Amino acid sequence: MWYLSLWFDKQRRLYVELLTRRFPTSHHRFRICIRPNRNAKETHREADTAWYDRAVLGPYVARVLGVAVMAASAAGAACSIGESEPTPTAAPPTATNSPAPATFTPGPSPTATPEIAAGRAIVVGGEVRVRAAPSTQSEAVATLPDLAEVSIARPVQGENWLIGAQTWAPARPEWTATWYELTDGTFIYAAFVFILQPGETSPLIDAQGQERWIDVNVSTQTASAMIGERAIYTAPVSTGSPQFPSPIGTHRIEPDGRIAVERMTATQAGYDASQARYDVERVLFTQYYDRNGNALHLNYWRPAEVFGRTATSHGCVGMQLHDAQYFWLFGAPGMRVEIHG
Repeated sequence: MWYLSLWFDKQRRLYVELLTRRFPTSHHRFRICIRPNRNAKETHREADTAWYDRAVLGPYVARVLGVAVMAASAAGAACSIGESEPTPTAAPPTATNSPAPATFTPGPSPTATPEIAAGRAIVVGGEVRVRAAPSTQSEAVATLPDLAEVSIARPVQGENWLIGAQTWAPARPEWTATWYELTDGTFIYAAFVFILQPGETSPLIDAQGQERWIDVNVSTQTASAMIGERAIYTAPVSTGSPQFPSPIGTHRIEPDGRIAVERMTATQAGYDASQARYDVERVLFTQYYDRNGNALHLNYWRPAEVFGRTATSHGCVGMQLHDAQYFWLFGAPGMRVEIHG
């Protein structure tokens, strides 16, 4: 499936992006950026972005957009008649200076099925391939649907798909190289398997008509999955640092804001190199709650001791693996997110 995105960043640069995602390990993207003027310096840019001057392209912007729309339509038609790849989530929302709409109509609550009992394991984040060995280089022998129950024989160490070739990450949790061998002899990457722990309430529990929402407390560095006024699950988190505080107030998970696997960059969030520099691959279970790039998501690059203690992010609410999986299963587009001190 192809997506067309248009947006301005904080430096008034216009982006036009045509994107297709092949879950969970690859995507293809064509992007151009139109700068306010030819003297604007770009000291941090993505390798797959073409840069142009607005003064030069001004007369042709409409033509560019028209071609992009026609290309997206043609790609969509081609995809509809060809073999399609699974696409678990929509394209990522992108940074703008516009505030989020004041009101949303909450989306439907997730269904209470399948029932998850303690110790049972299900696929999380969309369709996922199982392989002949614990490596993405091995043969893909089957594809399991989202929420499918899996039967685990044992954990094994294999390819560290999440971190991959990235060398900057200060923390490399052991689980990032963990795969599960299933009882049929195939292997699945552990980050895409959720196992409900003893004593935990299922994130897919029926709310019985009550509101499902998320409470984030920056003072205690915690996030809670709420049903009505009752917290059914609370996790330690790491919110925005003093230089980049998480936005206090009422927010909603964006309609197109749930992305199971994505790359996060400072450029995408609207920062220039003097403000922030980061380029993080394979961020999992992202749920954007505003149009300024702030989200709940897995944070695998911070050591475990910061969660629940230290605010370290650029405004996001970072979580450890099990917690990020839980809130992904609990969350939905339109869900209220309250951030307070």
